[in-house]
Amino acid sequence: MAVYAGEQLLPFTKSHGRTWFDPQTGGIWFNWTCSGFTLAFTGKTLRARVMAFGDQVPGPPGVPVLTDYPCLGVAVQDGEALSARFACGGGPQWYPLFSGEEGSHTLRLVKLSENMRGKTCLLALETDGELLAPQEADKRLSIEFVGDSITCGYGNEAPGPEAPFQTAEENGWMTYGALAARELEAEFSMVSVSGIAAARAKHPFLPSPQMEEVYPFTDRYGYERLELEPLPWDFAAHPKDLVVINLGTNDVNPIRFAKDTAAADQEEAWFVERYRAFVEKVRRLNGPDTAILCVLGPMDYYLYDKIQQTVAAYQKDTGDQRVFCLKLIGINLMEEGFGSAAHP
Repeated sequence: MAVYAGEQLLPFTKSHGRTWFDPQTGGIWFNWTCSGFTLAFTGKTLRARVMAFGDQVPGPPGVPVLTDYPCLGVAVQDGEALSARFACGGGPQWYPLFSGEEGSHTLRLVKLSENMRGKTCLLALETDGELLAPQEADKRLSIEFVGDSITCGYGNEAPGPEAPFQTAEENGWMTYGALAARELEAEFSMVSVSGIAAARAKHPFLPSPQMEEVYPFTDRYGYERLELEPLPWDFAAHPKDLVVINLGTNDVNPIRFAKDTAAADQEEAWFVERYRAFVEKVRRLNGPDTAILCVLGPMDYYLYDKIQQTVAAYQKDTGDQRVFCLKLIGINLMEEGFGSAAHP
């Protein structure tokens, strides 16, 4: 058996999403939803040694705090079906990625669950043959999805809205973003966190993360989990044709629970100001050639009109016509039903 570990992995792993190599742990961290690697090899078997960290995410009052561990999947090429799927369970373990006929094989190791609910690090690959450098694909449309629990796929495989969340029922590979990208034969990545808002509220209703404080970094949560200083993401080295922003569903909470109409109006005005600042940040970091699509849905549309107005004003003030809006179709209650906590 041939084992490739540490920096030996770098030439043989085509990364997807915001991954990063850490000399301290000797592996490549891939924490964001649908992040991972395309792997190519000759032989009959391939295994991955993965270290996983669990995360404790506070829930509603009175609900015990549990430790969530990440879940991974294996897709053959960019196909929709997963050929393998497994829950990680803590310290370094070997996971079988492929076992079959002798030959040349290409597959994709995918993190199915979200960043805030467990971290994953690829430490080594083992094969009875040898690893190959993945072939560079033809230039494809490159999309980045920026969002909240809807983008993560929060509980999208749970049996119903009463089911408690568990990472085994969160499948980022079957979210609207992943499905749309595959339909377009596009390369894609995600920066998404359940419960996240576009920006800090003027008077926060609940303590929650804000995308404006997360987006500029490679992986703020991962670095802080290792007690490291977060590093900025190299946007120039990873250009995107399109950035899709699906934020605003959680920003509505301080408005909805404001003490009176005047306070709600203040929160709406504050949201407009901060949402525009975030769009400007996305434009500044990605450069002038990236299209930006501001969407909302499919759970709540309260702030969509404000988003439309904000984008229209931004276009008028800057002349930037590569920013667009789209209202996602709502949940089809007759056919689709709900996942955990009434998510799509």
